[in-house]
Amino acid sequence: MSQPKCSCDKFERLEGASVNAYAAAFLEDLGRSDPARKGRHRCRVCGREWEKRPPDAEHARPSLVRVKE
Repeated sequence: MSQPKCSCDKFERLEGASVNAYAAAFLEDLGRSDPARKGRHRCRVCGREWEKRPPDAEHARPSLVRVKE
């Protein structure tokens, strides 16, 4: 069975429950190996970087935002 293909090129932001689901399926936590990169993740399939943000005043749910290259 083949590995599912990521959808990184189809969106720039995720919010809510889909954040943790997408992170678990496709993203590597860069903060584990480098504490200075806390909240940063990299797609294991395409290499695109993402920033995981906690809820704030503007967004009531956690979000995952694509890092501009």
